[in-house]
Amino acid sequence: MLPERLQILMELYFDKSINEVELHELSQWVTIHANDETLLQLLEQQWHKQQALHTLSDAESERIIAAIITPSSSNQITQSGDNVLSINTRVIWLKRLAVAASVLIIFSIGYFNLKPSNISPSTNSIVAVPVNKSDIPPGGQKALLTLSDGSQIVLDSASNGLLSQQGGTKVIKLANGQLQYAANTLGSTETVYNTMSTPPGGQYQLTLPDGSKVWLNASSSIHYPTAFLEKERRVTITGEAYFEIAKNANKPFIVKIYNGAEVKVLGTHFNIKTYTDEDEIKTTLLEGSINIYNGLKNNLLLPGNQAKIDKSGAIKVQADADLEEAVAWKNGNFQFNSADVAAVLRQAARWYNIEVVYAGKPSTENRFTGKIPMAVNLSRLLKWLEYSDVHFKLEGKKLIVTP
Repeated sequence: MLPERLQILMELYFDKSINEVELHELSQWVTIHANDETLLQLLEQQWHKQQALHTLSDAESERIIAAIITPSSSNQITQSGDNVLSINTRVIWLKRLAVAASVLIIFSIGYFNLKPSNISPSTNSIVAVPVNKSDIPPGGQKALLTLSDGSQIVLDSASNGLLSQQGGTKVIKLANGQLQYAANTLGSTETVYNTMSTPPGGQYQLTLPDGSKVWLNASSSIHYPTAFLEKERRVTITGEAYFEIAKNANKPFIVKIYNGAEVKVLGTHFNIKTYTDEDEIKTTLLEGSINIYNGLKNNLLLPGNQAKIDKSGAIKVQADADLEEAVAWKNGNFQFNSADVAAVLRQAARWYNIEVVYAGKPSTENRFTGKIPMAVNLSRLLKWLEYSDVHFKLEGKKLIVTP
């Protein structure tokens, strides 16, 4: 965890606004790295800040001090006339403060009233908990299904159960909100297509007729047949999608991307990010193998590889891709590795359904690395960015980035 993220969690903790997800993240890190110098410095800063603000009562301060400076160590502390600790004892004191803080964070000392967790661990579903009226809550499970006859179904408000029957294929909304296709190809001769699309602030999951699973990120779509009757299983996507493809050696699975590139697989797990406002199309392979074809040649990817297709169509393969970052959205997180502010805010715009406007040219000097749950409100993400001297003004759904 980098200092910026750790400082945010510390601020939230002492401001009594930390949620259970963030508290768990902080407690894990502090428990493992109790003697880390960055942690010691931040704890010292927070300690003095809370004392200056009188956030801690005298009784609470005494309890913490008692846990930090034990009788057995008191003879090691030398004091001058103005009650200043020596350098050596300062280090000992800070280390004891770090250990004590880790205990306090894990077990709490009773003066924090945590809000309910924004994330349900069993379903990873996202529930908005607005901080105030001017704040913007996170997105959720939202999608629009367009059937072969052009009729549309709003999936997030549709009832569970059978939604449609097209030829021999049943379209079913499951109890967990996911969409499933149950195809009976016997006697079916005509290929009909459906399209699932997610709006800004929406994600959705579906199971295709062959059993393959697809997760759609915000502002994305997938166009697919209701039954795979051809020699190949072909779909077309926009935006971002994660695939877990059912193996079928006799029917390759082919994903068509907007610029004409194709990804061909037999059975594998991979992520494709193909937003038109990004500089590159990224295909990241987690399991199995895939071929990427750009109209000129095939590029074979192995697990851990990431293919990047630039605007000219050229393909560059990276051998040691950050797999966790590539699929963080599917697991309910924003995750960045040295991303500039524009890259961070492109993701924020899709997830919070906001318009981002720059009052001046966006800086490329500030780089952001870290992970934040997508369940947080927009203000939490912006607070993290503001620690690197990036400033914002929110007017309705318009986020203005100022120097």
